[in-house]
Amino acid sequence: MFLNKAANPGYFTHGRNLLGSINRGVNRSAALQSYGRLAGEEAHKSLQHWSQMPDVEIFESISRFVHRVIVRCMMGEDFYDHHVDELYDLLQQMESLVGHPFNLLLPSWVPHLPGRQLAQARNRFAEIFRERLAARQLESDVWRDSLDYINYTLNDPRTAQLADYYPSHHVVLMFAAHTSTVASIAWTIVEVSLSTWLLRKLDLTSSYSCSAIPYTKRKFESLWPPCRRYSGVHMFRTTKQPVSLEGSDYTVPEKSVVLISPYLTHHDPAIYPEPHEYQPHRWLLPDGRLNPWNGSKEAAFLQFGAGNHRCPGENFAAIIAREFLAALLMKYEIEWGRDGAPADLSRLDFTKVGSPWLEGDAAVRIRPRVFGS
Repeated sequence: MFLNKAANPGYFTHGRNLLGSINRGVNRSAALQSYGRLAGEEAHKSLQHWSQMPDVEIFESISRFVHRVIVRCMMGEDFYDHHVDELYDLLQQMESLVGHPFNLLLPSWVPHLPGRQLAQARNRFAEIFRERLAARQLESDVWRDSLDYINYTLNDPRTAQLADYYPSHHVVLMFAAHTSTVASIAWTIVEVSLSTWLLRKLDLTSSYSCSAIPYTKRKFESLWPPCRRYSGVHMFRTTKQPVSLEGSDYTVPEKSVVLISPYLTHHDPAIYPEPHEYQPHRWLLPDGRLNPWNGSKEAAFLQFGAGNHRCPGENFAAIIAREFLAALLMKYEIEWGRDGAPADLSRLDFTKVGSPWLEGDAAVRIRPRVFGS
């Protein structure tokens, strides 16, 4: 019901084709390599800008950074050059408006101001797509080899005829990809700022390159699963056959809706000793490889789902987080801003679509790292 109000009528009729294209389009090796380069460029641009400011709000600033990366990689350089800020404002409006009680509770045919505002934002989002796709048709040779996801869907016979639904598809994708990726990076900054010993243990040098030093790359990847502690999403699944619960006499009937709570799994001390502690080393095996935690028949880390329903954008989100954290921790010093460290990390904001942010945000000061001093 929530997403129905954010998408145009008919989108979910074709949703399977469009959603199936995400894994094929986003996880191409050449695309991921390109996305890593673009994410790195955006990270350096954002950090350079923030280092000239007195303080920056962690979640809000990371939100704008992640948005810019997603637009540049998924939509393309043309959407980025012409509309990146307007798209951010439109998505913020739609996210706020779809959660308005009138839009949640009233049918679409009942007139009301939040409904009209949501329709205006949705229509402008679609208008931007029509403008940019029309411009691409006039320069088809320029865009033929572009690795952005829109170009992939335009050239895939299974989705090329569904261009009218691209705006709704990308609204849904942005809702799904943006908030939780922001939360993962921002909570990592909070935890690292509270745990200064981590910076010493990383043995940072000015010559870091994600692609050149695989083990160092994995060390940065091990930093960002504080989303384990702050995962507020819920997963709904329907049983296809009766399922007997291990250790009990209860059998879940066929066609039952089952609610799965990643939060409870992520805080189970039998799986994660000292579950309320931020321990990045738990994500690395003794030989330096990342600990996957999830097996073929069991799952302990559910931030991106598991099995057939695993998030197809997991690799993309990991690249964004890794590139940003590498640029931040290798090149910059972090300290708490004007108000100091947040006093209460349990104040969570669940108004976003996805993992919660910190209510009221928190400010940090970012300055270039001085080597050899």
